[in-house]
Amino acid sequence: MKQLFLNSFTSIFRIVLFMLMILSSPVSIAADAMADFSPDEIVAELETKLDLNDQQAKDLTAALGELGKTLHALIEREEANKEENPNEFIKGVKQAQADYQKKLKGILTDKQLEDYNALREAAIMDMMKDLAEIKLLDIQLKIGFSDEQLEKLVPVMATSMRGFMKVAWEHAGKHLRLRQKIKVAKQLKHIQGDAQKQVQQILTGEQYQKWEELKKQAQQQKK
Repeated sequence: MKQLFLNSFTSIFRIVLFMLMILSSPVSIAADAMADFSPDEIVAELETKLDLNDQQAKDLTAALGELGKTLHALIEREEANKEENPNEFIKGVKQAQADYQKKLKGILTDKQLEDYNALREAAIMDMMKDLAEIKLLDIQLKIGFSDEQLEKLVPVMATSMRGFMKVAWEHAGKHLRLRQKIKVAKQLKHIQGDAQKQVQQILTGEQYQKWEELKKQAQQQKK
């Protein structure tokens, strides 16, 4: 699965892949993703896409290099201290990301930053669609939906997964009070509800019943 993720991205977005993986995968897998991280390759591709000048390319390479070193150090520390609070690791990664974004604002123009963020979001959605398709192919025979239905389901599930990812990243590493937990639960329920409505429109009644049965089985296995 890890290799499939890596193959679905150009080198520009390997860092995005890493940032997503650390929220749901073992630290060792995140470390493997970082092994392919090359600031020079990333900037070489961004130069054309964002029309970077020489100074911007130099500054962006340095910023990415520093980000890579910080993340690598955080991973090594986490692997060495298995008993340490994982929230500290997440906070460290979020701080590294915030510092990098601050540097980006000083390197890129407003238009370039807007384009950069759009490219990053598009890459994340591409990865979500790849993952959604993998999951759907795994259950296609069990439910009996057609390839045409599969094509319609992929963007629905990808959007839902992306929504869950955003909420998870926003609140990762935070100590949530009761009201905040309720708010997060409502956000997740809303995302899930939107996806459920769209799935019902794509599947037949019998197919949707099987879909729900598989969901219940998966939830029971997690308990």
